[in-house]
Amino acid sequence: MKSLLSISSHVVHGYVGNRATVFPLQYAGWDVDAINTTNFSNHPGYGSLSGTASTPEAIQDIILGLKQILDFNNVYDIILTGYTPNAEVLKIIKSEIEQAITKSRNKPHWIVDPVLGDNGKLYVKENLIPVYRGIFASGLVELTTPNQFEFETLSGVTIVDWPTVKNAIHEFRRLYKVNNIVISSVSINGHLYCVGSSKESIFYISIEQIGCSFNGCGDLFTALLADEYYNEEYVLSPQMLSKVLYRLHKILEFSYNDILKRIGQIPTVVKDIRVVAAKEFLTTDYKLDTDVVYL
Repeated sequence: MKSLLSISSHVVHGYVGNRATVFPLQYAGWDVDAINTTNFSNHPGYGSLSGTASTPEAIQDIILGLKQILDFNNVYDIILTGYTPNAEVLKIIKSEIEQAITKSRNKPHWIVDPVLGDNGKLYVKENLIPVYRGIFASGLVELTTPNQFEFETLSGVTIVDWPTVKNAIHEFRRLYKVNNIVISSVSINGHLYCVGSSKESIFYISIEQIGCSFNGCGDLFTALLADEYYNEEYVLSPQMLSKVLYRLHKILEFSYNDILKRIGQIPTVVKDIRVVAAKEFLTTDYKLDTDVVYL
């Protein structure tokens, strides 16, 4: 059975972090283990929250406990890392996963969503950035899924048009050793695109926009992408990315319409994606007719 370890945040209410990752993957047939880097009542989009971030000692203790009961180095097909609250926790995760991958006979495939911020603002302290730089320079990450702001932060290149998209990708590849890059959303001339890059090509796909923001969208996107990445034998292609974007759009559209019916007015934000209620879209196959442009 395909198996995945997800290391990300946890909230009691809502669908962000592991709450947006675990169920979609389980529904798609994955055996998912989850390590929670936070234990919050809800996500910050509500304006207030309570709870605690996991300490470095707690994360290391959990990982050591796992190693005592299973072959940590070989059991997982994919290791996925998402939100990390501070640099100290990220350093522990980096150390433990690097050991697991370098010692493993089967080499788990490492997917990293470098959650730093969005819309020009950091969500986390700046001292996480050099730790992520070290992770990407290790040569052990196979796929990363930053948004535009995160990719600009890590590459040092500001994106304003397609030539700067190419420049940012080339600079990222010069600095780091990551085979596959997916920039989850890039804004060019008022339109949103998803950009994919393997060693062989750079391509982009237009994103069908909904006039609303969604909390947890990036976490769900990475989970859907991890599933398709496995299904396609760890090869990034426009076809698999198109399938992920279509499924994500259907789930977001369902969530948007559900809120619209409930409140009777057009929402500007959906705080909780309807991951469970929209489960039919998680595994349905679609006949795709998406335009792909190569750079």
